[in-house]
Amino acid sequence: MRRLLWLSAAAVLAAGCSTAPGGEAVAERLPDPRPLGGVLDPTAAEYTALHRAEELEVRTCMESRGFDYEVRPVGDVRRKAAESPYGLLTRSRAGQDGYGLTAERLRKPTADPNARRVSTLAARDRRAWEEALKGAADGPREQIELPDGPTASVPTDSCVTAASRALYGTSWYRNRLALQNLRNSIVADTLDHPLVKSAEQKWSACMRDEGFRYEDRQVPVKALHERLAAAGSDPAALRATGREELRIAVRDAACQARTGLAEQVLRAQKQVEKALPAARTSMLNAFRTARRAALERAETADTADTADTAQQAAASPS
Repeated sequence: MRRLLWLSAAAVLAAGCSTAPGGEAVAERLPDPRPLGGVLDPTAAEYTALHRAEELEVRTCMESRGFDYEVRPVGDVRRKAAESPYGLLTRSRAGQDGYGLTAERLRKPTADPNARRVSTLAARDRRAWEEALKGAADGPREQIELPDGPTASVPTDSCVTAASRALYGTSWYRNRLALQNLRNSIVADTLDHPLVKSAEQKWSACMRDEGFRYEDRQVPVKALHERLAAAGSDPAALRATGREELRIAVRDAACQARTGLAEQVLRAQKQVEKALPAARTSMLNAFRTARRAALERAETADTADTADTAQQAAASPS
């Protein structure tokens, strides 16, 4: 029912999403800027492969400690992979998914296959299972001081940490957290760049011509969040919000294309990254190498697990 509700909202605007404001067609060949060459932005296929490989490592670790563990499904990664760190939209995505807000609200959470089994355990056994997976609250931890950022605390006795280290290597957490902090800084500096500010002023004027008085690209997103909160579980209100989200997002995407916002974000990002300290290069290269190796391990692990599953199925009595 929820899926049908969202699809019906999308279908309402399908006929009106073929042209940009003013009736002109806008090409979809737009830049998709990603900080640091997209090293922290895996594709949906890569994310799926890495997630499964990590889950297989977690299962191995949990079983070595005497606990059952089922691999968790990856869930919907296509939306996550497509999401721009700069809030950029293509018209095709806007016409199908808007900003992704109503669809996310209606999406059922991915079920954890371990939840039911763990819920039946006695309190003491459940706590032991969770501590094995995530680490004990009073267990050993690694303190990671981030450059120009806060200090992160990572449990060293958890199967989640053990899986990550087995797949990516011991320096993965430190490098990933440091690069995420750097990525956030690049995004903030890029959005604050004069090239982007100028393009956003043109975007605002374009949206005003379409009947939307938005001085900031976050305004419609914030307003839709508030409208979804007010809608609660009312199907009619959610359907109306979905239609409105699609209507606004399609105009937003078209105005972004008309004003060259993505191109200006790309130019600004290049300038911001050019000013980064050279010392970041070695860390970035190490991270990229570790991720490439992890993808190779993921392919090998998945092949082996598939073969084991097929062998077990063949050995089971029919």
